[in-house]
Amino acid sequence: MWKDLKIVHGKPRHSQNQGSVERANKDVENMLASWLQDNKTKKWSNGLKFVQSMKNRVYHHGTKHSQYEAMFGTPPKIGLTSSLLPVNMIAKLKIEELQVALESIQILSNDNKHNEVEEEDDEDQIIEKQTKTRQTSINQNRKESLNNLKMSEKRFC
Repeated sequence: MWKDLKIVHGKPRHSQNQGSVERANKDVENMLASWLQDNKTKKWSNGLKFVQSMKNRVYHHGTKHSQYEAMFGTPPKIGLTSSLLPVNMIAKLKIEELQVALESIQILSNDNKHNEVEEEDDEDQIIEKQTKTRQTSINQNRKESLNNLKMSEKRFC
């Protein structure tokens, strides 16, 4: 599925290889413990997605991107500020109005899709263009991340 994926197997009980894995595991454990305490629950499996999201959003100095951004070519979309809602609408938004606002996004999104289809010859061409643009962005971010890691490695060697 991912032709560029490389699985690296470390030697069992080889402390130099396992140290970074153990530190990462400890980070996840600590973050999950904090999440459980903050949410006053013992259902740790409910917190895994939140911890995963937090870990993947952290800026990495070596790649100069978050893990999410390096993988998907865009910053993660979290909360209403990353939605299609106008900023002035978000500022005025009350909980009761949230559903209405979200429905307005769907209506706007559907209207835009209809306009695009009228302007373009074929909906498949639009999707293909968007996919190619997205893939180009993802590939560019991955190359930048790899180059940044290589430069970082040279500095420490």
